[in-house]
Amino acid sequence: MKWLAIIIILILLAVSAGFRKFAGILILIFAVGGLLIWQYQEYEANQSRTKIMPSELIFEGVSLEPSNEAYDIIGRVINNSDKYSLSGVQLKLAVSDCTNNEKNDCIIIAQQDEYIYIDIPPKQARDFKKNIYLYSDINIRGELVLDYSIEYAEAK
Repeated sequence: MKWLAIIIILILLAVSAGFRKFAGILILIFAVGGLLIWQYQEYEANQSRTKIMPSELIFEGVSLEPSNEAYDIIGRVINNSDKYSLSGVQLKLAVSDCTNNEKNDCIIIAQQDEYIYIDIPPKQARDFKKNIYLYSDINIRGELVLDYSIEYAEAK
C-alpha cells in the first residue's frame, strides 16, 4: 500500500506542474516550521540555564573518593535561589596528582565535564554522589586534589 502511494506521488510530480508547486510549498512550510520549533527548543534550554546563576549555588564538602575502578565525587549543594528549583548542575572538573601537599607540586591528570542531576527546591540543600571515571592510566604518586567550577545550573 505504501509503494502504491509513493508511485502515485512520483507520477503526479512528473506530470502535474500544480502538484509540483504544492509539494514545493509544503516542503518549504515543513522546513520553516521545523526550524522554528528547533529554535524555540534552544531558547527554552537557554532560559532554564539562566534562571539560577552559579553564584546562587554553594557547594560544601566536595571531595573525591575511590570507588570500584572509578571515583565518586561527593558533597552538598545549597540552592540559594529565591524562587527556582535546581534540576541539575554542569561542572568542569580538574583532578590533580599532588605530591608534598603543595599546589606547586601538582600535575593535572584528568579534565572533564560532569552533569549532576539533582532536584533542590529554593532555599534548600541536598547531598549528592556521582560516580566518575578518570580517563587516565597514570599512577597516582601523591594525593588526588579536585578542582571544580560551575559551568551552568539548570532550573525547572
